[in-house]
Formats: sequence, C-alpha cells, structure tokens
Amino acid sequence: MTALRTEAPPSLLLVLDGLVHLHLARFAAHPTERARVLAETDNLADRTTETGDRLAAPGNFRNDSDQHARGQVLTAMATCLALGAEQPGGVSWSGAHWCTAPHPDCPKANR
Repeated sequence: MTALRTEAPPSLLLVLDGLVHLHLARFAAHPTERARVLAETDNLADRTTETGDRLAAPGNFRNDSDQHARGQVLTAMATCLALGAEQPGGVSWSGAHWCTAPHPDCPKANR
C-alpha cells in the first residue's frame, strides 16, 4: 500500500511552522496546558478533518464565520503537529518536519 502525499501550499506551511513553534513554547512554559490538550486530541482531530482540506485552496474562507473556522482549524492542526514534534523522531507532513530533539535521519539535519 502506498501512502498519499499531502501537498500543502507553501504559505500554509509557513503559517503552520510559526504556530507549531508557538505551541511548543506554550507547552514548555505550561506543562499542564499540554496535559489539557492531550485530553482533547479527539476533538482536535475532528476539527482538523472537518475543515482542514479547505485550507489548501485560496478563497475558501470568505465571511466572518468562515474566518473563525479557519482560525480554529489552523490552531488544531498546529497543536497536533506540536504534539507530534515532541515524540521521538518528530512529525512530518506535506514535506515539512518538526521535532524537538535530535534524531537519526532527521530531514532538518540536511538543511
């Protein structure tokens, strides 16, 4: 079986990269916040899958309620990626990689 590769726009990856690092800093400063977020991972996954695909195409969020939905899904995605970055080996998505500790075969080591 071949895994599908997600192609995200570079601007989305840039925004997520900044948000992931903000979440990692928040988790480091407030460990109880990490525990609260871990307890809500099902909710985060639901938010991401419900709206996440709309982030890939420009113009999918036109009115105020859509703008709020975009903010929520960006936050959910960044939170999930930050949690993944803390795991051994980090996390990769759409050609981007986040990790918090050195590990073998790290894509960032070659940059």
